[in-house]
Amino acid sequence: MADWIDAFSGRSARVRRADVKVPAQLSIDLQAHRNLLARWARTERQEAARATLLREVKEAGIERAESVCELLLREGWIERRERLEGGTWHWHAIVWRDLAGLQKLLGVVGRQQREDERRLALIEAQAWLAARAQSGEDAAVDPDLLDELTRALEQLEAERTLSIEVLRARLRLLRAVADWHDSGAQGPRRVFALRAGGDTKAIGQADWRWLEASFDLERLRIEAFAPQIWMAGDASLRWSEGQLDLRVVHCVGLPLQDVTRLQGIHGVERYWLIENRASFERQARGLPPGVLLLWMPGRPSSAWMQAVSHLLVTCPAPSWISADADPSGVDIACTAMGLWAERGLQAEPHQMGVAQLASTPQHWPLNQHDELLLDRLLDRADLNGDLMLLCKAMRESRLKAEQEAWL
Repeated sequence: MADWIDAFSGRSARVRRADVKVPAQLSIDLQAHRNLLARWARTERQEAARATLLREVKEAGIERAESVCELLLREGWIERRERLEGGTWHWHAIVWRDLAGLQKLLGVVGRQQREDERRLALIEAQAWLAARAQSGEDAAVDPDLLDELTRALEQLEAERTLSIEVLRARLRLLRAVADWHDSGAQGPRRVFALRAGGDTKAIGQADWRWLEASFDLERLRIEAFAPQIWMAGDASLRWSEGQLDLRVVHCVGLPLQDVTRLQGIHGVERYWLIENRASFERQARGLPPGVLLLWMPGRPSSAWMQAVSHLLVTCPAPSWISADADPSGVDIACTAMGLWAERGLQAEPHQMGVAQLASTPQHWPLNQHDELLLDRLLDRADLNGDLMLLCKAMRESRLKAEQEAWL
């Protein structure tokens, strides 16, 4: 029979506990109720009402739950809050004496352990991202991706309600996105999921929504559908099977494989490539005559470049190139302009110069990758003069901007 220590509060309330130390191990009697105990222990609360405890394990029955509470009291795991009602003491709540110790014995992950695991996972991710930011070896580095990775990690740090399992899964996705970019991969989402998680269905809808909110997946060539090239303008495209008049629609996306089968283009005097999708759709509503507008999805894939190359073979014409006023935009513009240079055609930057950078209300600082890319761009002997002036202006102001602000 246990000896009791009772702390009274008036005549009709007391806190009762057994006159024993908190056990270091679970007794054989309590071992038989591990699942029930785990249900109570994983909630993290230090005190729980009787009604709550019984409701949480109602499938076990009231008698069993009452019996387990009595064992916990007698063995020293809890204190019990009791009231005197009709001459009999009835308990209405429990207070754990060592919840963390019980959680450890039950194999239940406690709050402190979860916090420690969360902190260590984030520290490791921060170290990985810092190392990536300091690396300047990849000539095709994408500063936009670094910004996206940084913002995504900051958002995960702020989301303190995420379970450790979800946090770890999304930190793995951060690395998977970076690996996908670094390897130059391209393909549908199921291929990315297979590469990231070992199964084409490894990424659930909630994680896809998080990826869509955090990254420009199409720019990274993680495609929801067959890769396309988006265009608009007063032009007619001809295949052996028939022709398509672009004038009748605002803009249209054509499968890349169909574009490479084109046999003729009529009405095009100039191409115009725009990087920002919102700017592309805005300019598509009021194009000058003879202009074929193309959306350039960030750092273009080799398949996209091949499709544009076929356009130039089918219909040679000069081009305007409009990308963001940032180091990545300059690098993308240089890549695109190379297609025209290979064929002896003129291509020049358009609406992405010093004037746009100076007048925009955006004030986005250059990151470490931006700085490294600027160095490489300014070392290029073939860098377009207007783009060189833009690079020097970015270096002096240490700012960059997105073309959607003015185009």
